[in-house]
Amino acid sequence: MLKCIAGIALLFCTSLAFAQSVTVSGTVSDAVGETLIGVNVQVRGTTIGTVTDVDGKYSLQVPSAQSVLVFSYVGYLSQEVTVGAQKIINVTMREDSQNLEEVVVVGYGTQRKMTVTGSVASVSGMELRASPTSNLSNAMVGRMPGVIGFQRSDEPGGGATTIRIRGTNTLGSKDPLVVIDGVADRGGGLNRINPNEIESMSVLKDAAAAIYGSRAANGVILITTKRGRDGAPIVTFDGSYGFSQPTRLPEMANSFEYATMMNEIAAGTFSDEELQKFKDGSDPWGYPNSDWFGAVIKPVSPLYRADVGISGGSDKMKYYINFAANGEDGVYKRSANRYDQYSVRLNLDWKLGKYASLTFGNTTRLEYKQYPAKDAGSIFSALRRGKPTQNAIWPTGEPGPDIEYGDNPVMTASDGAGFDQQKTYHVQNNVGLNVNIPWVEGLKFMGNASYDKRFYSRKLFQKPVILYSWDGITRSREGLSPGKRWISDPRLTRETEDQTDWMLNGILSYDKTFGKHTIGITAGVEAQNKDMDRLDAYRRYYLSDASTEINMGSMRDANNAGYSWKETRLNYFGRVSYNYMEKYLLEFVWRYDGSYRFPADKRYGFFPGIMAAWRVSEEDFWKDNIGVIDYFKLRASVSQTGNDALVDADGNVDRSIQYLTTYGKDGNGYIINGIEEPRFFLSRSPNVNITWEVGTTYNLGLDFKFLNNRLTWESDIFYHRRTHMLISRNASIPEILGITLPRENLGKMENKGFESLIGWSDKAGDFTYNVSLNMTYAQNKILFWDETPGVPEYQQSTGHRANTSLYYVDEGIYHNQAEIDNSPHWSGAVPGDVRYKDVNGDGKIDADDRVRSTKNAEPPFVGGLNLQLNWKQWDLMILFQGAAGAEAFIRTWSGTVGNFLKSYYDARWTPENPQANGPRTYERENQYWANPSNASTFFLTPADYIRLKNMEIGYNIPPRLLKKAGISRLRIFASSQNVFIIDKIKVADPEVDNRDLNNYPQRRYFQGGISITF
Repeated sequence: MLKCIAGIALLFCTSLAFAQSVTVSGTVSDAVGETLIGVNVQVRGTTIGTVTDVDGKYSLQVPSAQSVLVFSYVGYLSQEVTVGAQKIINVTMREDSQNLEEVVVVGYGTQRKMTVTGSVASVSGMELRASPTSNLSNAMVGRMPGVIGFQRSDEPGGGATTIRIRGTNTLGSKDPLVVIDGVADRGGGLNRINPNEIESMSVLKDAAAAIYGSRAANGVILITTKRGRDGAPIVTFDGSYGFSQPTRLPEMANSFEYATMMNEIAAGTFSDEELQKFKDGSDPWGYPNSDWFGAVIKPVSPLYRADVGISGGSDKMKYYINFAANGEDGVYKRSANRYDQYSVRLNLDWKLGKYASLTFGNTTRLEYKQYPAKDAGSIFSALRRGKPTQNAIWPTGEPGPDIEYGDNPVMTASDGAGFDQQKTYHVQNNVGLNVNIPWVEGLKFMGNASYDKRFYSRKLFQKPVILYSWDGITRSREGLSPGKRWISDPRLTRETEDQTDWMLNGILSYDKTFGKHTIGITAGVEAQNKDMDRLDAYRRYYLSDASTEINMGSMRDANNAGYSWKETRLNYFGRVSYNYMEKYLLEFVWRYDGSYRFPADKRYGFFPGIMAAWRVSEEDFWKDNIGVIDYFKLRASVSQTGNDALVDADGNVDRSIQYLTTYGKDGNGYIINGIEEPRFFLSRSPNVNITWEVGTTYNLGLDFKFLNNRLTWESDIFYHRRTHMLISRNASIPEILGITLPRENLGKMENKGFESLIGWSDKAGDFTYNVSLNMTYAQNKILFWDETPGVPEYQQSTGHRANTSLYYVDEGIYHNQAEIDNSPHWSGAVPGDVRYKDVNGDGKIDADDRVRSTKNAEPPFVGGLNLQLNWKQWDLMILFQGAAGAEAFIRTWSGTVGNFLKSYYDARWTPENPQANGPRTYERENQYWANPSNASTFFLTPADYIRLKNMEIGYNIPPRLLKKAGISRLRIFASSQNVFIIDKIKVADPEVDNRDLNNYPQRRYFQGGISITF
């Protein structure tokens, strides 16, 4: 009887449950409206659930209206929704920035962020794509702690940001090692990679870099490109169009102001009547007011970018392919000054069976640079020096006379003076084989190979320009006479390079968990080879500039040249890691490196690194007592890394073999049997003891997460000591000896500082946001290098920041003769001159009164404020970036040789304005304080700045409006870069590093575009 009653009750309850069940359906999409496949939808507390289909849709029968649906997806925040009376529940998933960073790329592998023991910064490709620039390096600064950078110019096809990982560590080569898809120092480097093809970027800053050994002392940048994923083909199109313009051009004195200053240099140069004509502009022929920058620089320059990407695949094969093109015009009028790039990237992944897989990657890229026949430094020098009292362009439109040596930048900046066309072709291939050894669980083999070709071709054609001189009488075209200037005849230079690079490595790894213990062991061997051949040819005396072929030039004064180089490397590397319950973590990395640059007995070096971390928040005492802090990890590391790169005085790579005797060829040879034979001579003494630079790095880091992981904070302090620096003995050996010395392991230097990243992520209804602030401070000091004997201690570089200069200390301006008579002064000083401080107190001003600056042109502090906001279909990204601690020396070469800055005119001392803060008008370098050898702090300006570096706003068209067109996502956006700057320099961009302002200017960018996904 009881069993019968129980059965009836159970049947009744079951029937009631089915009577109350509800069928719910809907669509799941991401923040930008793209539907998500495979999202897990589950009734909380039960096993009832489903996943979304290829259209992001789901349908599920739930027990009752009180049921709670849990939506979860890798990389996104889980969401819970009570069913209630809803029959259709559409959900928008929000990205979990913490989970997205769970896996970071490290040397020869990946690691979960929570178990990373080293100092590794990362940024996603999505963030890098937001910056509308042709150079990837220009999008890095301000986005990651530890990355310091400065951009000196922004010429199309050039203008890259100089990247320093944690500042400057050496007087030699300072560049970090760049590794692209596992290949170190790949052709094209960092700048030309298409940001749309990047999956992620990681920066290794401490012992994590030691696995790259001999080339890792300046840090390592790892870039991984996108690969295919399971699912139906996804086609995307990203296109944008916009324009650029200089962020700043110097404001120069006008013709009246310049003529007034010429009278101050030489009284009577211009009469009062002539000054009035300059001022009122009544005679543009004889008394013009030329704006040279306006005559040559156009207001805006167009730019574009377009990408078509296709990705997809199955469990057997995945693919990603991207076709890309981008281009931008330069700032000159009437010029073929532009840069264009075309590329195709193909990444394939095959599953060969249960235990093996194969990867393949190919990139083909054409870089096409077009410049005027004169370089940018010469053009901007002429522009800045252009006298407003001379016609840049005559009122009838013809180009005016030259500034000097036939140079009028109106013509030499145009294609009328010829052209400089440079093409670089990159064909890069890499293949990888991954095998899980079936008979040993956790044992894997990875083999990787790359084969890259680079072809470079340059065609520089220079031809005379036609400039017009005026007879001084006829104010019309009839008064102008054309003349051939600049060079006397057309001439052509051809350059070609053919470079082949290959890399081959094999890696064994073993990863295994035994209860609470996890170990990982990796060991590998790698070989790399590079070789390059170059050939140059030169001809002149072309009968016509209609033909620009080498065979059309004369054999008279013809010339050719060529050279080649080769690099080979062989190294062994490995990693051993251990963790206990992911609470106590230990990692050891090493590399045994060999380089062709050193003699056989000093060719190999051993570079170890050890890292340890303690996840304190996993301890019971922490969990029980400190609930407000969700995560706390303490990290520490010590390592030794190397640097084998040599650079010349201009910072260019020097591939000569320092341990071998080097010979040169003298153009003045000997006549033997009536034939001139070249003379070979000893060009440099060898150094048979040359070997690696060694960098020792100590790092201590803290990682925190607060308030349910919404607030994050990461900080590191570091100390780097560089020994055996590869530099030349350039001070203690007198130049009179006439010998060229090789590099030596000569110097010692230290660099120390801190870095920090603070972020906050949260949401409120339809509004989500992420705010982060990162900062880096790095201060270096020379501990020892070659100093000039007898130099006072306060003038020595040792003990000071690297690359600093000596300056006289200014104490303002001599306003009158009495101030000169009552103080030590430079012989011949007059009122209006700069007053120098008697530093050593000996009652006179001489070279011993110069002091070494504590700053240079590189900022020791760089920071960035990133904001990412989303509201419904709208998204906004803003990056503020700033730097502090650098200085700029700006004193133009002016006088009869060229124009003055307007700010100099306004502030200058004159007898009528004796209390002015600026010095009197100077003539070239004739005044002691205007001579570069007597530079003073008067012309130093702090280069601190804050700029709105990047801003992008986008709107995602609602998916329901796109479905009939077969479009899953359509985003419209507008972006800009270098929008505004707050600084003290004013006459140029604050990152300028040229006292005469001869650099190609930095630019601001504005563009709009669309992104479509099918």
